[in-house]
Amino acid sequence: MDSNRKKLEHPSSENVQFSQPLDNSINKESKTGIAYQIDSFLSQNDEYTKLQLTIFGITFIVSIFLASMTGIFFGFTFGFSILIGAIAGIFYLRLLAKSIGKLGTESSGVSKLQLLVPVCLFIFASKLGSLHIFPTMIGFFIYKPSLIFYFSRS
Repeated sequence: MDSNRKKLEHPSSENVQFSQPLDNSINKESKTGIAYQIDSFLSQNDEYTKLQLTIFGITFIVSIFLASMTGIFFGFTFGFSILIGAIAGIFYLRLLAKSIGKLGTESSGVSKLQLLVPVCLFIFASKLGSLHIFPTMIGFFIYKPSLIFYFSRS
């Protein structure tokens, strides 16, 4: 057994105490998946990203408000259906914004991938007994009044 190899694999407690913290770039490389995408999305400072965050925030607040109000007045299932539709609408809006953000730099047209979201939502709502199709589709289109509200204010 090589004693030098053992020292490299198992550092003593003295070496560990005086180790310097990892560089931020190394830490960012170790992040994967959603955490990395959220970190890179929030670290950008351009106007388009701020616009997206504002619209997503308005849509989310309106969705929560509408889902809770319909849940109170029309029943839990109706409110839950609207909430599921609204989440799918926010996801659709994010895919659309991502596709528009790539226009001119990486692509020459808008991706058609986001069109699968309402189709899958409709199929999901029709097959699942605890969701109603009509309120789910209403919830999906909540992002439109949010956009109208954002762009109508001066």
